[in-house]
Amino acid sequence: MATQVSSFLVLPDEILLEIYKYLLNAHVLYSFYGLNERLNTCITGYCRHISLTDVTCNQFHHLCRSILPEIGFQIRSLLISNCRSVLQGKIFSQYFSHQMSTIFPNLQKLILVCFTADELDIFLNTLNNLSNLDQIEISDLLSDQSNLFQHVIETNNNRFTSITFKTSYSDLPTYSCLNILDLNISIQTLDKLPDLLSFIPNIRRLNINIDEISMPEASFDNLSPLIFLNYFFLRCYNHFWLLAELKSLFEKIPAVECLSLQLSSQDNCFVDSKQKIFDILPQNIREFNFSLRYFYDTIEEIDQNALIRSRFPIICLLDENLQQAILHTIPYRFPLFNISYPMAKQMSTYENYKNIEMFYDYHGMALAETFPIISRCRRIKEIAIQSYEKDDESPSVQQPLISLPYLYYLKRIWLLHSSREYNSLKTLLQIAPNLSELFIAFDNLLPIFDDKDTCQLLGNHIIHLLILRSAPTAPTPITEQYVPYLVRIFTHLRHLQIDVTNGTAIELITLAIINAFKEQTQLISLVVEGQSSCNELKSNARKWLIDNTYLTNDGNFDAEFKEQTNRFLLWM
Repeated sequence: MATQVSSFLVLPDEILLEIYKYLLNAHVLYSFYGLNERLNTCITGYCRHISLTDVTCNQFHHLCRSILPEIGFQIRSLLISNCRSVLQGKIFSQYFSHQMSTIFPNLQKLILVCFTADELDIFLNTLNNLSNLDQIEISDLLSDQSNLFQHVIETNNNRFTSITFKTSYSDLPTYSCLNILDLNISIQTLDKLPDLLSFIPNIRRLNINIDEISMPEASFDNLSPLIFLNYFFLRCYNHFWLLAELKSLFEKIPAVECLSLQLSSQDNCFVDSKQKIFDILPQNIREFNFSLRYFYDTIEEIDQNALIRSRFPIICLLDENLQQAILHTIPYRFPLFNISYPMAKQMSTYENYKNIEMFYDYHGMALAETFPIISRCRRIKEIAIQSYEKDDESPSVQQPLISLPYLYYLKRIWLLHSSREYNSLKTLLQIAPNLSELFIAFDNLLPIFDDKDTCQLLGNHIIHLLILRSAPTAPTPITEQYVPYLVRIFTHLRHLQIDVTNGTAIELITLAIINAFKEQTQLISLVVEGQSSCNELKSNARKWLIDNTYLTNDGNFDAEFKEQTNRFLLWM
């Protein structure tokens, strides 16, 4: 029976739009823009919100030369990321730094990801006279600089009304920022919170994460009320909150309608039968999301019946070994979840955990111990086991692998502790069809090299591999002798990052990787972090590669060594 072949252009627009959903935004533009008028019209929606992620160096140059100047007036939001396309910000600036307002006159929102402080500083200086640009999001900064937040506020003639700024080490502004209506920010310590609030009197939406341990008692008595604030989110686990401190804060946010808090405490006023927290909530509250890490002396302090019967019902997850309880309103509406293995047995049904996107553990859990938790978090996108506390090769208590539902949203796993977890990892690879990113300590990856089934699953799944330096006690550092294993196993790899700090010199591991992956044409980016004594690599990385590898002067690639972060970057 003959097979019928249809021309792509015969398909109706509705089918074409369904096909485009399987492609990244930048790939749709690269592949179809400019072919004919009909296709240009069909992809108009892709011209408004541009995400320049996961493209090759050659594709990016084509986009900057031939497509972005043509559609610039249509673009409303633009994402520039150095995460995978590792030198994207630099090359974008080379094309557009002096004509941003001309090429992108209607740009409203700008998202910048994985910039160093110096790179961000330079990029911000290109944003002038963009009359519609009033939103900026900056995340995953690779280094800090004290005046960065101030620079962001002043950029584009102080036009930003909505700012996301995810670094905690920048100084706060020194004057009132009347234009800021929506702010998402990390700050270093709790004592900076009153100062921050005093600088944003017109704020409507506020999302704050406080990173470091804060010992002094918080006081907001001298703060003027934020009368326009109606949405407030605060995450501050590194301070033992008193109910009186929250009362002082709530008095300054009288108009809040949606309040979300993630806190720690030893104050039994949060857990006793009187439930005084509900007496001090702002009067206009319509939605209250609460998660409390409570450290108790005796379980009797906690009145679980009063908690579940309260105005906003709260359940209690106990770990008697740690003498800790996690209290949270139901449903749990926060994206980040962190509980211990004993607490998992007390979790409610999965319907109450549909909003969880990330599970992070810092207590040395085994991956298998997370299974009862993630089985109730069916929209989870990321699992991170980030502890070096266990020195043994396997968990102290071997947990059976329970049956898991398919996790269609899971994309990334971090395994940063030292243990043989490949059976658990194999299970996740089998039930997570979209899992494509593995961030792993080398001493956890090494045993997998001898497990054929797991290697095959990794080869089919992983396109982004980050190998972190081993724990200080680990016996085996990553060296160039292990590179052939990576080539053999990770057959679909597009992005490779390796941390060899205090180990093999950058130039040795870099040459081994580039030569070994010569036939793997799908590799887009390479990042190697560590030390180098090679002056030529540091001063002109591109020339160094041409002199020492198969890459040629005509090749469409860029490379650079970043002194600020001790990272070698290659984008092909």
